Amino acid sequence: MQEESIVNTPSGQFLPKWFWIIIGLQIIIVSVFALSTLFNPPPDFNYTTMAYITRNLTAVLAVILAVWLRSHAALFVALAARVVTDIVDATTVFTMNATYLKSAVPMVVALLIIPALVGMVFLWRRIKQEKRRS
Repeated sequence: MQEESIVNTPSGQFLPKWFWIIIGLQIIIVSVFALSTLFNPPPDFNYTTMAYITRNLTAVLAVILAVWLRSHAALFVALAARVVTDIVDATTVFTMNATYLKSAVPMVVALLIIPALVGMVFLWRRIKQEKRRS
């Protein structure tokens, strides 16, 4: 019963208000980092950098599309992809000893990974609840 109260939102509401903060963080932070890299490229700009930009802008587009389609399952997949890429990026910073990026890792964890995981738990419960109703 408690699980149901966690995922209930007012009738017709796709997501609760607090969830929009998670979506906003994902869209704004990821877009800003990707676009700032594109418009102010590092001296060693190469294919890997371009792949980083493309991957992140594609992920933002996936989140926007999932919200536009009002699909909890699509939003879950988009957030899962974001979490995986952020975790891989964070671990790569340390394994490749990219000292100039190490200071950004705590921010990525606090503002991107943890909120996305919270959102994924909510979405997973919502999806399970919707399946039980149908």
